[in-house]
Amino acid sequence: STQMSCQTARVPAAAIKSASAARRGASRRGGRVASAASGRDDVAHARHHHHRAATDRPADWRSRVAAVGAALALACTPLTPALADDAAHLAAPVADAVEAGAPSTPGPVDEPEPVEIAFDDVEVGQAPDIDAQLARDAAQKSAGLTDLEQKAVDNNLKIKQYNNAPADFPTFVREGYDVRIITPPGYVTQDDGLVYKDFKVGEGKLPEDGQEVTFNYVAYNENGGTIDSTYRKGVPASTRLGINGMIPGFEEALKGMRAGGTRRVVVPPELGPPVGPATFFSSKQWEVFDIELIKVKSCERQQTGFMTSTVVCTD
Repeated sequence: STQMSCQTARVPAAAIKSASAARRGASRRGGRVASAASGRDDVAHARHHHHRAATDRPADWRSRVAAVGAALALACTPLTPALADDAAHLAAPVADAVEAGAPSTPGPVDEPEPVEIAFDDVEVGQAPDIDAQLARDAAQKSAGLTDLEQKAVDNNLKIKQYNNAPADFPTFVREGYDVRIITPPGYVTQDDGLVYKDFKVGEGKLPEDGQEVTFNYVAYNENGGTIDSTYRKGVPASTRLGINGMIPGFEEALKGMRAGGTRRVVVPPELGPPVGPATFFSSKQWEVFDIELIKVKSCERQQTGFMTSTVVCTD
């Protein structure tokens, strides 16, 4: 059985439009012929045209209403095989054009996101380095830094450059008493907060309490400025382990090294030196040390007299 549905009827719209256009064209041609025939007398023509327009207006509206009614009736007509063939015939050129790769209506174009570059980061007379800024933005995102923290990092970087800090030096972001340390790849953080990176692993056994270690070191502050160095003195340092003669974090770092190794250690305030008016340090700060362990000696106490003894360390 054939079902009637105005919602699902497929009607060739081009056929309705062409029929309406034909009626309007015929009406216009008729008007032009009448105008040409009565062109001898302009006044008579104007009167005739005004009279005809007044009389034909109701007819024109009736024709339009009739056309609309016919279109609705056609839309509600059951889809017969003949109409289906007509619809398929009209849709075939469209399908062929799509298969041939005919251009379609372009969609919205994705605009690139703007890149913000600080004015101070652009040298006078130079173009902004967009690629470098994108790399910094990616690094900031991977580190999980806020814009305020990133500004502190940039400021710390400028200070480190001024202080000639070594490569791969950690970055400290200080907000009041809270400090966040950002380290390049390769650093290890222990459970007690000590951070280190081995640049060269030495040989032999790890030093133990009671043994004597000989080493060179360079001490830095948080901004990469040099505080102290045995290289400046020209003589390496030597001390025994386990006698509380060094900063706790420094001694802990030495116990994890082997002779011939080099290590950078970041000592948190909890493992740093004591602070106070009677000490060299007035506030709790992070310290960074570059350590080169030269050699390790075993020590033993030897009797030198009836009431005296001394500790002798040998290789």
